Amino acid sequence: MIGIDPLYFLDEMSMDETIAIIKARNEQDEAIIKRTWEQTRTICFYNALVMGAKDLKKPKDLFLLSWERKKNENNEDAPRTVEEAMERHRKIKLNKYRMK
Repeated sequence: MIGIDPLYFLDEMSMDETIAIIKARNEQDEAIIKRTWEQTRTICFYNALVMGAKDLKKPKDLFLLSWERKKNENNEDAPRTVEEAMERHRKIKLNKYRMK
């Protein structure tokens, strides 16, 4: 839903207006998706902390999201993919049990 009268959309709207509305809607959808992924990563971060992951300082330490990778390409400490994050978590978990 974009909140435009269908008759106006079909009969009177120019191509420039249509393009502007589509771009705005896409940006809005992307913002919602980004917020959802940020929220998911934050929940995973706090779950990992509760389970004993002591070397995590911020949610970005778990894994980078696709739009963050472009900004932080030189950050070698942070995992690049979900698979790398899972492997890192597995190693943390193994080290935790070895310390006991």
